[in-house]
Formats: sequence, C-alpha cells, structure tokens
Amino acid sequence: MSILNRKLLRDLFAARGLLIAIISIMMLGSSLLIGTQSTFYNMQAAKDRYYRQCRMAGFWLDMKKAPLPELEVLNEIPGIRSWEERIQFPVTVDLDQRMRPLNGTVISMPNRRHAVTNDILLIRGDYFTDRGEPEVIVNDKFAEANRLHPGQKLHLLLNNRREEFLIVGTAISSEFTYLIGPGSLTPDPENFGVFYLPRKQMEELFDFEGAANQVIGQFTPDIGEGKKAVLDLAERKLESSGFISATLLKDFTSNYFVSNEIDQLSTMSTFMPSMFLVVAALILNVLMTRLAKQQRTTVGTLKALGYTDGTIFLHFLKFGATVGLAAGILASGLGTLVSMGMLYQYQYFFQFPDLRNDFYPQTHIIGWIVSIVCAMLGSVYGARQMLLLRPAEAMRPEPPATGGRIFLEHFTLLWDKLSPGWRVTLRSMVRHRTRTAVALFAGTVGAGILVSGLMMMEATEYFIRDEFELRIRSDIDLTFKDALDRQAWYDLSHLPGVDRAEPLLNVACDFVNGPYQRQGAIQGIVSNAQLTVPTDKEKRRINIPSVGLVMERRLADHLHLKVGDLVEIRPKSGRRDPLKVPLAVISESQFGLSVYADLEYLCRIRNESFAMSGAQLKINQTEKAQRELYRTLKQMPAMEAINSRLELIKNMRETIIQNQSVAIGMIVIFAGTIFFGNVLNASLVNLSERQCEVATMGAMGYTRWEIGLLFLRESLVINMLGAVLGLPVGYFLIHLMTKMIDQDLVRFPIVTAPWIYVSAFITALLFTLMAHAVVQWQIYQMNWLESLKVRE
Repeated sequence: MSILNRKLLRDLFAARGLLIAIISIMMLGSSLLIGTQSTFYNMQAAKDRYYRQCRMAGFWLDMKKAPLPELEVLNEIPGIRSWEERIQFPVTVDLDQRMRPLNGTVISMPNRRHAVTNDILLIRGDYFTDRGEPEVIVNDKFAEANRLHPGQKLHLLLNNRREEFLIVGTAISSEFTYLIGPGSLTPDPENFGVFYLPRKQMEELFDFEGAANQVIGQFTPDIGEGKKAVLDLAERKLESSGFISATLLKDFTSNYFVSNEIDQLSTMSTFMPSMFLVVAALILNVLMTRLAKQQRTTVGTLKALGYTDGTIFLHFLKFGATVGLAAGILASGLGTLVSMGMLYQYQYFFQFPDLRNDFYPQTHIIGWIVSIVCAMLGSVYGARQMLLLRPAEAMRPEPPATGGRIFLEHFTLLWDKLSPGWRVTLRSMVRHRTRTAVALFAGTVGAGILVSGLMMMEATEYFIRDEFELRIRSDIDLTFKDALDRQAWYDLSHLPGVDRAEPLLNVACDFVNGPYQRQGAIQGIVSNAQLTVPTDKEKRRINIPSVGLVMERRLADHLHLKVGDLVEIRPKSGRRDPLKVPLAVISESQFGLSVYADLEYLCRIRNESFAMSGAQLKINQTEKAQRELYRTLKQMPAMEAINSRLELIKNMRETIIQNQSVAIGMIVIFAGTIFFGNVLNASLVNLSERQCEVATMGAMGYTRWEIGLLFLRESLVINMLGAVLGLPVGYFLIHLMTKMIDQDLVRFPIVTAPWIYVSAFITALLFTLMAHAVVQWQIYQMNWLESLKVRE
C-alpha cells in the first residue's frame, strides 16, 4: 500500500465522527434513488406481466344491446387486430352479514375455460362446472374482505330479480388491478366487487341471447397514433346498435390509476434524492475545506518531497470517493428495504398476482455512481485550495484569520444589549460565511421537505372535506336501470328514513367547440338543489340557471370557452341530435370536470318529459331507520347501484390516513436526518477549529455546559432560521407535487395551517438538541491541557 493510501485511511478514521453525519444524508439520498427506481421497475414489470398474462384489452366499446351479427362490421375496420363480445352490467349485492346492499359489476365469461381477452386468474376454487346450479366466480379481494369462500352462496340483485349463486372460485384480472367503485378515488373491496358468470347464464338473466353490450379488443401493432380514429370509425358503424362510448386503454379507470402512479414514481426517483445528495455534497465540501486547512503543512511537505499537484489533488478526491462509495453500499441495503416497504403498500392498493421485489443491478450501480460523483464534487473545492500554495508557504502554519468588527457591531444600540455569549455566536457565524450558508441551506431543505409533506396531508383532508362533504352533501346516491318519472321521485321522498330526495339526470355526451372536443357528461339537478352545491372560485354557491350550463373551469379552458359562448353537445344516448347550448356560469372544484344544468331545462332541450336517471338521498342516521331504508331499497327492481357516500368518505379517509401515516413518518425521518447531520457536522467542524479557544475558556473558569451553550446558540439560530426559510420552500415543493397529479382528475388545493409551522419548528428543535447532545459529549471529553498545546 502506498504512503498516500495509508494516509487516506488514517484521515478517514480520524474524521469518522464527522463522516457519519455526511454518509447518513448521502445514504438517504442514494437509498431513495435506488428504492424508488427499483419500485418503478418492479411495478412496471408486474404490470407488463399481468397484462400479458390476462391479455389486457386495448379498447372497450359499450353499447345498449347489439345483435352479434351486427358486430361483424368490426372485422372490416383496419387497425383492429382482434375483438370479443361480452355482456356486462352493474349489479347490487345482497349479503346476509351486511346491512346495506353493496355494488358490483357482473361480467360474462366463456361457459368452458379457454383463453380470452381480459382473462381471469383463479386464486381459489375452480372454473364453472356443468352441474346446472347458478355459479359465480368472485373477485378475490371482495371475497376476502367479506369472508366469502368457494362453496358458499351469495345473492345478486340483477334484472329485477334476486338470484342465488354458488361461489365456485375467486379470481383476479388485470382489468381491475385498481378496484374502485363509482365516484371513489381509493379501492374499497369491502363494498365493491366484480362477479363473473357463465355466458349462458348471463344470456338467460338479461335476455341477451345472441346479443352483447360490450366489445373488448386489441389494436394492430402498427396502429401508432391512429387509435382514436379507429374507435371513431367503430362508433359510426355501430351507431344503429345503440353505441354508448369508446374507451382506450390509457383512459380506462384501472389502467389510468396504475400507469399514473408508475409515472409519478419515475419523477420522484429523480427529484427527491437530488435534494439529499446536494445537501450532502455541500456539507462534505465544508468538511474537506477544513481537512485541507488542517493538513496545510502536510501538503506542503508532500510538495517539497516531489509529489505533484495532480497526485495530491487525486489523493483528496479519493477521500470524497471513499465517502461516496461507503454511502452507496449502505444505500443499496436501505434502498432494498425502501423498495420492499413501498411495494408492500402498493399491494394494498393494486391487485397484482406477483408484485415481487426483484433485484435490478443497474439501479444500484447508478446509485453508487451518483453517490461517488456527488461526494467527489463536494471534495473538489477543498482539494483545490491546497494546490494554490507553494511548498514553502504551505509548510508554514496558516496565519490567523483577519479579525475586526462585523457589520452587526455598527448597530451599537442592539449590539450593546447582547450578552458576550451571543456576541461570540454572531461573530462566528458571520466570519465563517460559507459554513453558515451551507448549514442554513441544509436546514432550509430539511424544513422544506417536512413542510411539503405536512401540507400534502392537510390538502388531502381539505380536498375530502370540500369536495365530498360540502359540494356533494348526500348520504346515499342511487342509480336506476332506466329513466324514471316524477312519481318515482315522490315515492323516494316518502321512503322510511329519507329526509330529502333530489333527482338527477346524467347525460353522457361529447362537448365540441370548433376544433376542441372532450368527452364528459351533463348532470341535471333541480334548481333549488341542496345535496349538490356547485361553487365559484370564492366558494360561493352557484344558483343553477334556468338556461345554459354550469361548467368546471378546467373543462372550459380545455374547450377554450368563456361565459356566453355556445358549446355543441352530442348526446351518447336517447336523442342524439347535436345541440347548441350557452355556457352560463363557470364553477370551481377539485375533482373531475363537472358540468351541471337545470334538470327541467335539460329534459326540455332534448324534447323529453321529466326524467331522472338517479337520485340523492339525505337520510336519518339512526341504525333502525337505515336498516329499514336499505331493506326497502333492496326490494326495488329499478335500482342499478346504491352508493353510500358515508361509507365512501370513511373508506377514503382510512385508506389515505394509513398511507399518509407511513409517508409522514418517512418524511420526518428524512428531514430529521438532515437537521441532525447538518448540526452535528457544523458544530464538530466548529469545535475542531476552536479547540484552543474552547480550552482557554475552560481554563478561565467557564463550565463545559456554558461552553456548549455557545455552540448550541449557533445551531439553534441557523436551524430556526432555516425552518423559517423552509416554509416558502415547502410551499414551492407542494406546488410541484400537485402539478405532478393529473389535473383533470384531482386538483389538490394548496392549503396550510398553523400546526404545520409549529411541527416544522418543533422537529427542527428536537433534532438540533439531539445533535448538540453529541457535541456536548465531545466537549466533556476534551482535555484542556492537550488542546492548549495545539499550534495556531
């Protein structure tokens, strides 16, 4: 081993206390990089495997009822490689152990098992048999949440009948990787399920012999950007068959959530780690600058002995590279644990058959390289400083730093009121500007990360409260199989336990304004609606106009519309004649692209009598009243879906809180590590520079605790000031985070609260005190006599 390499090992060992803090911060940054990239690759691989295994469809075509011979026109459309027809309907589930009816989707499958598009993977039990008894295969997570097993029986309310089915198996499908019910944002397997029936049974139950209401298929590999044009042609050819809608894979609900989460992982794997690595590089720069100054005479001696500048420069870079390598190796282990934890959380949200934590060497190699490069960059300045000195000059001790008054001393009224301890602290901070700036930057980043995480938590709660409790105020939402008349509204109003009932009319349509077009729907509500309350930008209630539409601002922007403009609507069902309708009011919301109209007006422009496709109910919250109401609703043949908004909100809060609790815990640890490592490094470097000064104060009678207070003051000032500066940084970070989320689906508001700021300051204070405890211990270990022998 060469002399310089032996010296390198001694230097690393001597600086081990300081290096622990730097390596910890750098390790966190690299582990985030490795962990999030590994999670990204594992999620993408699991999705690809799952989609191949189930032969995931590339498009969905929904119709009212299409005879099978009429679907043959799809064979004539270029760009469609294959297609299959099937029957799919919403269904109400009646479980003996549940008071209220549950929602689900029932889908036809081949009578005998063979490969199909959007196939299922059996988890428990078997496929359909020929025993003649009505059979069903149940989504596995729904079965698990409701303690259902093969061999048990359940009741489904479909096509005005209550049918009993034998559960022969449980299964999953890539079509429902993210299993959510209507109107929800989070999976709710306890209240929403998917049920697969033999094709023959579906034909009998829904009178669909020789017909289908859905087509799923694949595009040809060379389709490119022409997918929408192919579906538009399919719509025109199937218009006579009651065509309703066409959905591409990228817009399909489950795939949308899965793909969006994977895309966010890709962004996060670069953004978050970079902050930690920059902080670590800057702190390492402070350490290397101090180390180079301490070894000034050693460097001068090496130059005098003939070592070249390049050799000495490389020697100091090796110091940084070793630190980076150590951080990278530790980050591999921690990154694997991060990936395991994230995948465990994702398995709760997404139904993958084999979401495993595979090892991707490239992510670990990239993590090591990034860690080493950042550490070497942090070492460059300190190493370069020593190359500027001539051997004879470098072999002499460094001259004392220039003293003199700092700028604060010019404010005599303030300065004279400060105690000697505060004067020492402020002089030290000002005279070591680089070290103070780096420590301040690190504290700002730590506070910014913490504040952004807490603000996201507050924004999520605000979003749920504002969108699901203030704008939509119903307790139960009903969807009907067919449009009903005023008498049905009257009957709903007089159901047991119903305090208020309001009709809804949902009209799916395309909105067109010249070259701009978007799919959507118009929600018809009564003019004096109390259970759906659109609001403007200032949260003021919008009264539904008697003529025209109330459109969410983002949709209006997409269509380049302003108040007073006419927009063309092309209904997807019923009378399909295009209509020109004025935009009366622009609303603001955080969820979806809502469009409202007066229900009577909506019926009138479609030349229809009063009709409602659903209803909202405000109910008595006593258990007896709810039980009676649900019993009545189960017996009503017109019901297609019964959604409890109370359960939906409860599930969203529980799911999000569980997920955020883990995230907030990680954020506190990450921010705390920056606070701790920042204070520890700055204080120990400061202590090493001022050993003689500290020993002199001890010899003069200052207690070790009083000496420690000098360093504590400096740490507190820097970290508290960093926490203050971190507040706007956190605001900026939360702004970036919300922009990463698809704005058409969710627009998280940027809100704050006093408890966020208090939490940031308390966290900064706690980790500062923890780091100072180490510094105070170092002061207690100092030998005054030995420290006084240190040469100036």
